Amino acid sequence: MRRLLPLTTAALLIPLAACGSGDSSGSSPSAADDCTPGIEGGDLVEDGTLTMSTNATLPPMQYVESGDEIVGMRVDLGKELAARLCLEPEFVNVPFDAQIPGVQSGRWDMINTGMFYTPERAETVTLVPYEIQGVSVSVPAGNPDGITSEDDLSGKTIAVEAPGYEYDTLEALNAGFQEAGRPEINLQTFHNNADAYQALSAGQVDGVAIVESVTTYYQGNGRFETAVSGMNTAPLALGFSDTTVAEAVAGALRELDEEGYLAELFEEYNVMPYSGPIEVTTGPVSVE
Repeated sequence: MRRLLPLTTAALLIPLAACGSGDSSGSSPSAADDCTPGIEGGDLVEDGTLTMSTNATLPPMQYVESGDEIVGMRVDLGKELAARLCLEPEFVNVPFDAQIPGVQSGRWDMINTGMFYTPERAETVTLVPYEIQGVSVSVPAGNPDGITSEDDLSGKTIAVEAPGYEYDTLEALNAGFQEAGRPEINLQTFHNNADAYQALSAGQVDGVAIVESVTTYYQGNGRFETAVSGMNTAPLALGFSDTTVAEAVAGALRELDEEGYLAELFEEYNVMPYSGPIEVTTGPVSVE
């Protein structure tokens, strides 16, 4: 099985750097047991393996530990899903903007990186929502600019990963600022979240916009704090191009939900579960 390269900017640019995941947690069956895979080999990139892409720069959700091992909540979830389907898990560490093209071209079976669900995105890739997150903003410890609300972001320089949901959230704020005649947010895009936080450490930006689970994690080291949270709350989803794979994974995910595994996992990582049905979804959804 391929091994993940060390987490550097250069490594992230390599399109298929992967590693073995080890044993899955719990007592679920694994591909090592004599059980029948829940997905036929012809529907998978590699027979007997559930290949998942992730962007391993978002601690504690998915990140690289001890040099080459991808860990985090979504890795734990991916291992458990593979075990339920009697498949071996494999994780592919790539930048976010490569993930949808990669699954569409058959380079991996599933996107497992905390991708925000939108009706527009559901038209291009098959989505199964399963958790809820909002966009938050990290600032240096002590909050030197006194940012406490969305309005306080006016005129500030905020870092985001390559354009995505966080970028769109701040652009929507900019539309309101422009209409009100106020200074817009200066959006600085970075190739990955780690680079964005490096820029914040160096004083090159005033804040970093990312999901709240990540800003909370970085707050724990005492160097940063969460200044604004809960913006544009929405479901996050697993992504697929093959409907057969999507339906099989959704079924395994429902089992984990019914058995309480998801509740325990989300509680451990302080994540809110999606309240809607765990199934292939299109169109508008509610976070209530």
